This record gives sequence, C-alpha cells and structure tokens, in this order.
Amino acid sequence: MRLAPIAVATLTAALLSLTACSQAEDAAKDAASDAACQVARAAVDEAGRQAGQAVDEIGADPQSAQRDLQGIRDALAGAERSVDGDVKAKIGEAKAAVEDLLGQAQDAAEGAEVDTQAVDDARGDLDAAVEDVKNLC
Repeated sequence: MRLAPIAVATLTAALLSLTACSQAEDAAKDAASDAACQVARAAVDEAGRQAGQAVDEIGADPQSAQRDLQGIRDALAGAERSVDGDVKAKIGEAKAAVEDLLGQAQDAAEGAEVDTQAVDDARGDLDAAVEDVKNLC
C-alpha cells in the first residue's frame, strides 16, 4: 500500500507536532524541577545557617533554640514536599539532624545537661546533608 503525498505530509506534520509537544513538556518539567531544586537548596542553606545560631543558644537559652529549631524543621518539611528523589532524601536527612538538635534543646529546657557530642554529631549530619543538596542542585 502506498500513501499519497498529502497523507505522508499530514503524517509527518502530526509526528513533528507530537515531538514538539513532547519537547515542550520535557522543558516544562525540567524548569519546574530546577525551580523546586533552587527552593530546596535555599531552604537547606538557610537551615544550616540558622541551626548554627540555634546550636549556640542550646546551653544558654534552650527555649529560644527550641523555637528556632522547630521553625527550621518545619521549613525543611515544606521544602521536602516540593522535591523528589535524591534531593528529597537529603532534605529528609537534614530534617532528621535538626530533629536531633531539637531533642537536645528540649532536654536542656527540661534541665538536662547538653550532650555536646550529640549536638556536634547532629550538626555534622546537617552540614553533610546541606552540602549534598547543594551538590545535587
């Protein structure tokens, strides 16, 4: 069976149209992914900066550190919902480190002595997760 030249032209135009749609769809997905990644990167960068300040307050003002760390955790949770894959996993690691720091602040607020080793470990975990997100994005 042989197609008429008009049918060939129509079929070719339809295939080109589908390719263009697919390319436009891929470009839109990439742009959305890039935007989400930039939001995630900014969130973890800010979380790392603010957590450093909160860590300094754990011994002196644990209630203030607790409030700050809760806000950081909530911001990371919001960023975590906006991404997927490896970036989401690394934000989850950052959030877990902040939760560890939050636990130390809560204990200190209840009168316990600050476990500096646990604080240092959690801070190191947070710093590593922040770097990983920056490298992925």
